[in-house]
Amino acid sequence: MKIASYVNIHGAVAGFQEKGQICLYERDTDGWLKTREVPLALHPDLSLSEIKAGIRHAVAQLDDCKVFVVREVRGGLNAVLQEEFGFRTWKSEGSLVEQLDSVARHDQEIIAEQAAPAAGHTCGTQAGRSGCGDGCSSRPSAPAPGMPDISKPLPVPESLGNGRYRINLAYILASDSSLNSKQVLVPFMAEVAFKQLEVLCDHPPRWFARELYKLDLRVSSKQPDSSGRGVRVLVVPITAEAVPADHEGGTCP
Repeated sequence: MKIASYVNIHGAVAGFQEKGQICLYERDTDGWLKTREVPLALHPDLSLSEIKAGIRHAVAQLDDCKVFVVREVRGGLNAVLQEEFGFRTWKSEGSLVEQLDSVARHDQEIIAEQAAPAAGHTCGTQAGRSGCGDGCSSRPSAPAPGMPDISKPLPVPESLGNGRYRINLAYILASDSSLNSKQVLVPFMAEVAFKQLEVLCDHPPRWFARELYKLDLRVSSKQPDSSGRGVRVLVVPITAEAVPADHEGGTCP
């Protein structure tokens, strides 16, 4: 098994805004061995696209590793790790080496539970919601019960050409109660350099203003949709103007 993490100079799990590097560990018969160190220079002056490009280049050197320990599990960077590279990310802090066995054990429990939902959790707590009773400090960001399986593809917006996309969020959420608006929209908005995203919804998500600002995006317009029962929200990059829509959005088939 292989586990990767971004760590600081003291070997502790760090945030990507700190100075550090990605370390890759592999377990063999003698324990955990650090097999690779991948430099990753990030600083606050970089744009979001530059930060994501640096992370993409770094994690491409991690072979078939699918477990990544992070200090923060929110925002677009975590979406890149999960959705673009298929990592199962775990939130933790402190010395990475001291937590490798714990992370490996609980990661295998998550995999087993996803494969057999009816099986009971071996440590008596719900995975993905709180730490286990044996004192482990790691906390998985993999889906908790009732959350979508990370192996299940998320709905994606329809391409309208010329950098424009449309997604009927109201239809998607009504069709799958395990999804929420943030899970559907943030990965796409964090990864795709679009000119305009048309979102058809019952109402704008409450998290919109905060997350759009983090992703250098903004709402350019908000108006009733063609049905008159919902709203049509146009999202564009902060530095760009919306591309005029050819027609009013409708519902997905």
